[in-house]
Amino acid sequence: MKQMKKVLIWVVISVIGVPFFITFSCEPAHAQKAIEWRMLVSWTAEDTAVKRIIVPFVDRVNQRAAGKLKISTFGPEAVPPFQQLKPVRDGLFDALFTHPAYHMGDISLAQGFDLVSATGKERRDAGLVRIVDEAYRKRVNITYLGAAPDGVGYNLILRKKIDKADLTGLKIRTNPFYDPLVKALGGAAVGIAPGEIYTALEKGVVDGSTWPSTGITDYKWYEVTKYLLRPRFGDGCRGILVNLNSWNRLPKDLQDLLTKAVLETEEETPRMFRAILESEEKELQKRGMELLVLPPAEAQKFLNTFYERSWAELVVKRDPEYGQKLKEAADPLIKKK
Repeated sequence: MKQMKKVLIWVVISVIGVPFFITFSCEPAHAQKAIEWRMLVSWTAEDTAVKRIIVPFVDRVNQRAAGKLKISTFGPEAVPPFQQLKPVRDGLFDALFTHPAYHMGDISLAQGFDLVSATGKERRDAGLVRIVDEAYRKRVNITYLGAAPDGVGYNLILRKKIDKADLTGLKIRTNPFYDPLVKALGGAAVGIAPGEIYTALEKGVVDGSTWPSTGITDYKWYEVTKYLLRPRFGDGCRGILVNLNSWNRLPKDLQDLLTKAVLETEEETPRMFRAILESEEKELQKRGMELLVLPPAEAQKFLNTFYERSWAELVVKRDPEYGQKLKEAADPLIKKK
């Protein structure tokens, strides 16, 4: 049935000589205007996480909402990644798909998600999501709906060969999440936006770059670098955040719809990204990149440095109220692995 158009009927009635108007509408009383949300996204459309996580998530929500909720996305061209939390906190945007490294100046607690290898369900059962959500609600007027672990984590790409867990003399592109690792291993941390990494590698401004384990083919960095360092480290958890006022205004059925979609995304993401990683590693090696595998003792030193320094500097030190609480909740998962 075609949607009924609104019809206005103007009736002029004179009361005590003064005309006034009454508006009638034949639109059904039950008709509901769609709630429209604006979501910021920290990466460009070609990024693997955007294509494989947030685009399917938004499509799923929009389809299931059946016109009651519509989410539109805006990338870093609208607001730069490191400035995106504030407009969401203030309600200029309703939601955000990002990594906590991009708003460490405001709140850094969610970095702890990346320091645990566990499924989304294991994280929720251990209380990690509840603790982080409580902190975000209290500190920045945001509810942390979920963080989809990709199961493949992060790696270093390098222009120069190394055989030890030692980056002395090397300049490495980082963001604040990677800084404790790079500095602890003697490297010089250089902050460069994702869109500028190719040129920085090409011109030798940096000797390597930190990055999630997938997505290197998207940016064609294989053209300007040589090695994929192993071991990989951490577990990449990009978060879906919502302005708390926007969330509270939603009817219960739409809150439930979003929650279910997040849980499904958390479950699907690791399986999908492991397949992507396997395919990309083969492709990168075909294009001339080499897997640079550290000897076992050096690999263990690399991993120990990452986890110990990251928990201490990114989580516990930066958040005295919630940091230790989050680590204690995560410890059983870490030990189990």
